[in-house]
Amino acid sequence: MTQNDPRETGIGQGTGAIPRTASRRGARSPRDLVRADDGAFSMVFAMIGSVLIGTLCLAIDSIGYTMSQTQMQMALDVAALSSGADLAHYADTTTGNNDSQWQADAQAYYEGNMPSTYLGMKRQPIMAAVTGDRTSGKTINLSTSSLKPLLAPFFLDPTISAMAARGGDAGDPRTYATVRASNAVIRLPQTLLELAMVLDNTGSMSDSADGTVNGSSKLQGLKDATNTLLTALYGQSNSTTMTYVGLVPFASTVNLTGALSGSGSWMNPVFTYNSKNVAMKATGDVAGWGGCAVEPRDASGNLSPAAYLPSSSLKFTPYYYNVPPNGLNVVTFAHGFCHNTKDDTHTMVNNVPLMLSTNGTQNYCNMNPRGINIGTEFDQMNNSGTQTITQNSQCMGQPVTFLTNQRNILTTAIENMVAGGSTIIPEGLLWGWRMLVPDWSQNLAGAANGWISTDPLLPKPITTQGLQRVMIVLTDGENQIGAAGSFPNALWFNGLSGVGTNSMKASSVTRTDGSTLANGQTDSAELYGGNPIDTSSGYAGYPDDVNTFQNAICTAIKNSNVTIYAITFGFNASNSVAQTAMRDCASPGDYYHAPDNATLTTIFKQIAGNLGKLRLTK
Repeated sequence: MTQNDPRETGIGQGTGAIPRTASRRGARSPRDLVRADDGAFSMVFAMIGSVLIGTLCLAIDSIGYTMSQTQMQMALDVAALSSGADLAHYADTTTGNNDSQWQADAQAYYEGNMPSTYLGMKRQPIMAAVTGDRTSGKTINLSTSSLKPLLAPFFLDPTISAMAARGGDAGDPRTYATVRASNAVIRLPQTLLELAMVLDNTGSMSDSADGTVNGSSKLQGLKDATNTLLTALYGQSNSTTMTYVGLVPFASTVNLTGALSGSGSWMNPVFTYNSKNVAMKATGDVAGWGGCAVEPRDASGNLSPAAYLPSSSLKFTPYYYNVPPNGLNVVTFAHGFCHNTKDDTHTMVNNVPLMLSTNGTQNYCNMNPRGINIGTEFDQMNNSGTQTITQNSQCMGQPVTFLTNQRNILTTAIENMVAGGSTIIPEGLLWGWRMLVPDWSQNLAGAANGWISTDPLLPKPITTQGLQRVMIVLTDGENQIGAAGSFPNALWFNGLSGVGTNSMKASSVTRTDGSTLANGQTDSAELYGGNPIDTSSGYAGYPDDVNTFQNAICTAIKNSNVTIYAITFGFNASNSVAQTAMRDCASPGDYYHAPDNATLTTIFKQIAGNLGKLRLTK
């Protein structure tokens, strides 16, 4: 085709001419095409972008809803369980003012775990109600709802978008989703509870709990916390037919006065160490048995982590103190300890009672290291006060209180607790355990051998329907027995190893290294090259062997289906040895540490709540 071809130029006449515009439309470049379609592309992009943003908003709203509902349900579950336990504070009665206060408590439990601003939600009050009775069981129903703000409506609903753009009220219900949660807790009919409280009454309990000079004593904090526990268990009543509580104050001994008869066959009334001027019955200057007992030993001299039975062939013996069989040399110095001048006096004492100076110590001048071993000499100055030593020295002053359903008996016993003595936790554990063993009831052991009680069936048979057997054991530190120079030295006179001996022989008990306590001692000196003094523990004996024996006792108690709550108390009880020993003693999950009095009260409240039977049903 030539350059002047009219079909190419569009110049010419007739039907064969090709219009210029048509020729250009058929020959557009790619750039022209894009320029011509950009409006359509923008529209498609806008449509797809809106869908993507809307989908994203829906996804965010869905995730937020799920998170909100999960948090609400968790908070409501906690509130349901807590308010179920809280019923005990109102004697399980929610009427009148009790109902209002209980509902307020439930709301507080919920709000404590459901922040009012969580993901922008509008938290609503909960609905709380109780149905049923103590006989058939009570059901606690809790429900609530909250408004969760949504993003999607602002992008998908033009009327809402326009309202928001004008700064109008965004409280349109279409911009919120209602999130709901509900649950129910069954508080089962009250179970029969037998609770033995094994409580440290040793000398260090008179110290402040938080370590400050003017802080309230640990003993006072223990009294307050124990009374709080009783309030939770008894409510507003003084007595109940379903709750029995016993107290076992302990130091290096446990006193059974008024709880077990010393004339029963469970006791073998022998005084083997030195029988001069000691006896079960008080006559003249013989003090008589003070109520503390010593653990049985088998024919080979072995102790055992056992509850025993009153009818067992292995018998308990009376705890007592007496001077060594060859006498106690009392040396009174006129010019200073161990100066040995002509003004000093030497007196050989053959039996109790004896009067000694308060400014004195055993085996100070005749022993190296000073003060160790059983006291054969007492060194004192002649210018100080006096103290009287009897066969009941180191016998725990406050006796046990056997299981009772009378709150006033317990509160009186709690108030009478006094701090004094060394710490042998196994002693408290063993007698707390026996307080829960049915074979020690009068019904099975007989009136002379069983626990003294108005109910001869206590402790109840373990087959009793709904029976809970629980022990709470509390101490302010580790096992700490005696101290160099103390008199009488609890390492040699206590309720565990016995009278005049520090042997902890227990061939059936194994240490962590695989050896047994066949060579065990109250001071564990055999593990420390014969050294009986733990300088990190106030010059008391090392606790290793007693801790090993304690662990064996705790295992045996738990194996007998008794739940153990174990508590270390006070700033001094923060060392790893004390806490490990008590954690190992506790039932799984039931160990607590209370660094101060306020925390101890909180822990006792929590334990009281755990003693109820609560179960989430939805």
